[in-house]
Amino acid sequence: MAYISFVDDDLKYVRCFEKRDYSGISQYIKENLNDMSYHFEDKGKIYGYDITLNNLLAKVYKTNFVVVHFFFDGINTLHDSQQEACMVKLLNHLKEEMYKVEGYYNIKIPTNIVDLIRAYNRVDMHTIFCGGTVEQYIYGKEAPASNRNNLNVFLADKEYMSMHKEELLDMTYESFETYQGQYHLSYVTDDMAGEIYKEWINSSLAVESTDEMVVAELDDKPIGFVTIFDDAFSCVGMLSAVRNDARQYGAYKAMIAFIINYANSKGKAFVTGTQFDNLIVQGTWNSLGLKPFYSFYNFHIDTRK
Repeated sequence: MAYISFVDDDLKYVRCFEKRDYSGISQYIKENLNDMSYHFEDKGKIYGYDITLNNLLAKVYKTNFVVVHFFFDGINTLHDSQQEACMVKLLNHLKEEMYKVEGYYNIKIPTNIVDLIRAYNRVDMHTIFCGGTVEQYIYGKEAPASNRNNLNVFLADKEYMSMHKEELLDMTYESFETYQGQYHLSYVTDDMAGEIYKEWINSSLAVESTDEMVVAELDDKPIGFVTIFDDAFSCVGMLSAVRNDARQYGAYKAMIAFIINYANSKGKAFVTGTQFDNLIVQGTWNSLGLKPFYSFYNFHIDTRK
């Protein structure tokens, strides 16, 4: 039987996945139960969720947009009838709360917890299916040589980001014109999806942002970038873009290889994620040694009247 503890936090989860030891998550859950939105215990297992503000969407829509994060301690990822009944109980409580506190809810369902999915199919939630996300990582390994066109790839400082902000914004807006993420899939947020991504882009490239940036240059001009941030165990790839007229130079692969080696030099994993159907990007990651460790489905529920 595959017993795990789970929390919807990539950077906590990847550490436990790498070691196949979920005691760290178990301890975190027990120490923070009083700060979570709701939980109950049954036969030594903990079932719960936490609801947090979706700052990005709340800023764009000026209303209550939130994210539902599940957490579990000591559960079986395989089917167990008593466990499924507890998941149904958990979701019924969530449903009742969502209709009491009106808002737009983004519910993240981990794909590896069978009974949560089974329970979700039993509880009528009136949801909008908005695709899914896969998270991948590499740890303790260097990337193979990947800068075939000898691009200038480097970690940019804030002065560089400020000096080239308009160029970086332009290439990012251009890239996102053809990006179809979860907010395009929802008929509620589709009309504002562009504004949502623009807000994300602007906040990521702001000088006051804590994100760092790896840049690829050709002829002393930026043709691509990836924003990153660090925690104690991981270096995380976030926002990325490559100029449309420079895609033939392999800038994205060269930058990801650079970040892998940058993280490895600090004794850290490199972690990043994308939607399920972004297969070209995932192919690039896999060619550099990344492997999946976590995935989830995105469901949206609008309880506003």
